[in-house]
Amino acid sequence: MMGDHCKLRADHDQAGAPCDGEACVFWRAVSHVSESHDAPSGCAVQHYELLGDTGVAQWLLSVKERVERTARAEEPAKTEG
Repeated sequence: MMGDHCKLRADHDQAGAPCDGEACVFWRAVSHVSESHDAPSGCAVQHYELLGDTGVAQWLLSVKERVERTARAEEPAKTEG
């Protein structure tokens, strides 16, 4: 759902931040943890209704940011090798 706003970021005073869609670490998590082969793709944070609990949402946002930072740091290594 790129183009929509990220509800996880909006919960942390980052209203208006765009949804990263399939590039987000939480996007395909729904299908990875579901036992059904036809599980929906989309935001696992919204699917499992994890917003509203400030502690959980804050932790999830920190996980997302660390994964994205690590991925950016590894990008040059991939292109050199």
